[in-house]
Amino acid sequence: MGVCRNGLGLLVVAGSAFPLAALSSDEVIEVYPTRPITLVVGFSPGDSPDVVSRHLAAYMTEDLGQKVVVVNRPGAGGNIGAAAVAKAAADGYTVYMAVRPVALHKAMYKQVKYDFAKDLVPVGMAVSVPYVLVMGKHVPATTFLEAVELVGRSPEKYACASGGLATTTHFLCEALREKAPLPWTHVPYPGSVAALVDVLGGRADFAVATMTAALPHISSGTVRPLAVFSEGRVPAVSAVPHIEEFGFTGMESHGWCALMAPAGTPMHVITRLNRSMNAALSNAAVQEKLIRFGYGMPKKNNTPEALEQFLAEDTERWTGVLEQRQLTGLQ
Repeated sequence: MGVCRNGLGLLVVAGSAFPLAALSSDEVIEVYPTRPITLVVGFSPGDSPDVVSRHLAAYMTEDLGQKVVVVNRPGAGGNIGAAAVAKAAADGYTVYMAVRPVALHKAMYKQVKYDFAKDLVPVGMAVSVPYVLVMGKHVPATTFLEAVELVGRSPEKYACASGGLATTTHFLCEALREKAPLPWTHVPYPGSVAALVDVLGGRADFAVATMTAALPHISSGTVRPLAVFSEGRVPAVSAVPHIEEFGFTGMESHGWCALMAPAGTPMHVITRLNRSMNAALSNAAVQEKLIRFGYGMPKKNNTPEALEQFLAEDTERWTGVLEQRQLTGLQ
């Protein structure tokens, strides 16, 4: 997934005071950007990729001097939006906020015609995303251990909602079914927001959701948080136990949001977008908002190359999880 494919390995310092940068006697690169940028999100408003995108877009608009417009194209675990961006012009004016399911689409969404590893290239990591197990107020339990006992007495009676097939929330529902054990029925939804709506309405009993989507409901007391999946407790909900505190190891996990561009996008454009996003993530006000929502900040070495390596390793790991659990998704 090299960012320098198709002979575009030229690095020009973007944001120069000069309108054009000469490369040779007959080749120039225009300063970028000169018009609005569309940032496509593959999930509904309120889901983690959407919230992150809107916070970053506001800052990047100022930094880039052009409007960054967030457009939601939900469906197929984010792959509908990803496929659309993969087919867009490789000029930096249409980009995508990716999440883990799009990197696994070959196993779970084979009907979506694009190749994440070939058709999109990395710009930079945006955030890590913690997850939380919540329970509807209609369920006659109050703690995680009470829920395990309750569901164990009535196998398949209760349902666990996730944010979609091949999402990390789906994997965690399955892992809880096996390890806790919680013999519930898994029900996929088009994002955590939709899953939580049915938990609130009593049509689903539990949900593994992104912290961003669940936090307003946790704060208002309309759902009960039972456990978080992350590296230790999450500051935004510090009273909620970590899953390891119940003796279940090997379930620490977090999602991620990463900025991607169509393959073939010029390297000077990738560099400018990466610089702008990192500037946003370094801004104290942006950091405070994102951390308050439960997000984790990326590592300091947040380059396209670092993201490329991470995506390769993460995809290999979670493809193994799919194979181990024999999850084949939609064919």
